[in-house]
Amino acid sequence: MAASEQAEKLWMEEGDELTSSLARRVEQSRREREDASHVLDEARRTRERLSREVDEVRDSLASALERAATGGRGRSQRPLSAKVVGPVPVSDEDVPLLDVREPETSFDELVLATETRSLCEEIVHEHRNKGRLASYGLRPRRRLLLAGPSGTGKTRTAEALAHALGVPVIRVKLSAVVSSYLGQTARHIERILEFSSRGSWVVSFDEFDMLASGREDSDHGEMRRVATVLLQQLETYASDNLVVATTNHADLLDSAIWRRFDEVLVYRRPNQKQITHLLKLKLRRIEYQINQEQAAKALSGLSHAQVEAICLDAMRAAVLDGDKSVSTEDLLRSASSRKRRFKEAGQSLG
Repeated sequence: MAASEQAEKLWMEEGDELTSSLARRVEQSRREREDASHVLDEARRTRERLSREVDEVRDSLASALERAATGGRGRSQRPLSAKVVGPVPVSDEDVPLLDVREPETSFDELVLATETRSLCEEIVHEHRNKGRLASYGLRPRRRLLLAGPSGTGKTRTAEALAHALGVPVIRVKLSAVVSSYLGQTARHIERILEFSSRGSWVVSFDEFDMLASGREDSDHGEMRRVATVLLQQLETYASDNLVVATTNHADLLDSAIWRRFDEVLVYRRPNQKQITHLLKLKLRRIEYQINQEQAAKALSGLSHAQVEAICLDAMRAAVLDGDKSVSTEDLLRSASSRKRRFKEAGQSLG
């Protein structure tokens, strides 16, 4: 009986040891599976990270090549891919309501009035230090209205602000936003604001007077109400993104619209001193021998964009003619040619 009990006890101990051994093997197998899963997850994350880095390097190289091709002027902006920003909102007709681009125009590329440049620098400083402002219950100025004649640098200022803040620029396509149906227009605006709240960028509304005309006919009255709704929504906009509206027709804006902006920057055509600065800036990629006073006087009354176009005309002609520099006569000839073409088209250049 003692031998039988001893054998049973031995059998039970062996069974317990076998059970423990099996449990240890099961636990080891589970850990090995978890380790393998972690390795696979890490490999997947590494692959995704490397893929993003490759995309970033490719985009950076493309950007550098584009800047080199344009002499560093950055006038040609590259749209950011949907992979970077996600799908952009579309209208009820499935037309994109905006595009997102890398800003490549800096303030060094612009000739602005002293007051305008100072205001821009203040706004950039506020947005770079919004955390410090928030600690005092303050927010940076976020709603800007840029008003002035066509070609005076308003749209490029929005790009330069984005460049200074290191964020992309959203350019809203008002031609797609504005619908013959008021309800659709409001929905489009909601989609734009919802999309823009997802990230950091400068949001640019060009030709804002399309929304905010001060004329009294019923159609424009409806659009004024849409503009008012937009600005009301911006007042409760959770994001600190900078929103920049531009207009070539400030006189068409309802006075109530003006009051809803945090800051209004007024743009004018360049004076002769600014034209001289523009000539130096735009002709810097080629030698030039010009009488700056004479050239500035001849170009007086033109917009920044028109002066730049004349400089480009003169440079192209000089390069193709085999000349090594641009002369005063080259500039005056380019200006005269452009003025004549505009006059023939029934338009005034300046």
